Amino acid sequence: MIDEDRRRRVRYVFDRRRGVLVFPLPVEAVGIGEAQLLVPDEHDPVLAALLSIETVTELPGAAEIRYEIYHGNMREASWAVATVEALRYHGEPFDSEEIDLTDPIIEHEPGFCRELNTDPELLRVACESLAGASVEEPVAVGVDPDGIDIRARFGIVRLEFPERAETIEQVREQIAAIAVRSEA
Repeated sequence: MIDEDRRRRVRYVFDRRRGVLVFPLPVEAVGIGEAQLLVPDEHDPVLAALLSIETVTELPGAAEIRYEIYHGNMREASWAVATVEALRYHGEPFDSEEIDLTDPIIEHEPGFCRELNTDPELLRVACESLAGASVEEPVAVGVDPDGIDIRARFGIVRLEFPERAETIEQVREQIAAIAVRSEA
């Protein structure tokens, strides 16, 4: 990802407080302004997003910490703070007014992760039964309205909630539903 002539794989995270994507930006891409993000890749994109990119040298602490938790330390000199201007998901177009990447439960995420991490066996079984991933030492690193991210030695395992959860109570219900589905 960068532009038509300079494609590059990027590891990104959502800054769910501001509703933007954040990723390291190589020196040659500073000032690029716009780019296209293709997920999972340019050969078979499920999602194609047009991004408006602001280059910054520092991020608010929470966004940088989130990046380090998911991907390790950044090696580039600058950060890209990318706003999704438009996207196409499974061929269906959406414009920026229809896209909200903010998270109504973000303030409670650390507590949910701490709670989940008190039962690593549940996380291990859930990863195995729901995602087909064998994770020896699972660690919950993210909880959002749509699911849980579990860090494994090989990357992140995503456990999707059966239904979207936008309140603390709904998140607790969805976590309980994952536990029940894992035991089945």
